[in-house]
Amino acid sequence: MPKCRACGKYTANADCIRCTKCTNVYHRGCSGLPAGQPPLGFSCQGCKAKPADNVSAESSSPGDEAMASVKGTADQTRMLLELIHEVKGLRSDLNDTIYEIKQFKADLQACSSRLTAVEEKVLKVEKQLDVKTFANEQLENTVADLKMQSNERDQELLQNDVEIAGLPEERSENALHLASIVAVKLGLTLEERDIVHAERRGAVRRNRSDGAPQQPRPLVVRLARRAQRDAMLRAARIRRGLSTADMSLAGAPSKVYINERLTRTNRQLFGKTREAASRAQWKYVWTKGGQVFTRKDDGKIVERIRTEGDINKIFV
Repeated sequence: MPKCRACGKYTANADCIRCTKCTNVYHRGCSGLPAGQPPLGFSCQGCKAKPADNVSAESSSPGDEAMASVKGTADQTRMLLELIHEVKGLRSDLNDTIYEIKQFKADLQACSSRLTAVEEKVLKVEKQLDVKTFANEQLENTVADLKMQSNERDQELLQNDVEIAGLPEERSENALHLASIVAVKLGLTLEERDIVHAERRGAVRRNRSDGAPQQPRPLVVRLARRAQRDAMLRAARIRRGLSTADMSLAGAPSKVYINERLTRTNRQLFGKTREAASRAQWKYVWTKGGQVFTRKDDGKIVERIRTEGDINKIFV
């Protein structure tokens, strides 16, 4: 593909014209010729400007024309080889790009496969976790049921016990004698065989460092029969104003409270129920047979409190 002598750009064969004297190639636009069929014996502007003798000498030399033709063919061959080399280079680059794309596609497929495997493992772990969570919930429910059953059995063992609070505590006191005095003040008669044992509940309390009066430990009394315990509780409800002054006991007068004895779990449940009822302005909280009950007001339904969950459900 020859270059235009005037502008130096490559020319197509259909859009070029060759000078018959110097054999240089020109674009039709660069040659100054009008559109249409090119004239025979075209001479470029350079050849036209040369003297006539030189023109005749050059045109009359067949060797120069042959050399010019060979030179033009060599230039075309060189440019064609350069173009072929460039095309080969582009093809090589394209092949490299295609290989990289294929490699990227393979890597992407491998990542997709690994991601799929990870998702399957995650799903498997989630299923196992659901199964274990369900099993743990069942175990927790079972443990809660067992604790409740154990607490109920422990409470049954206390069905003959009463707890007397407010009695002053002395180091050399006779617990059985104190229990008998309380029974007499309630209008009951208890013989020695009616009291299985009587003792203070809990560890011995040390003197307070702040000088506040020491609270006496409650007196726990186990009676021989449950009927005697129930009779004592009924009498205590009738005589709610019983105090130590009625028993001629030493110390400042204080009220005496008599209740059925509860397990540690039921005592805590009873205390939390009283606190929740106070906040919710419920009127009644009591125990019966080791069970905790509550009622909002007179004529309202009675609710039994079995667990702390019942407290959250009822006092909303």
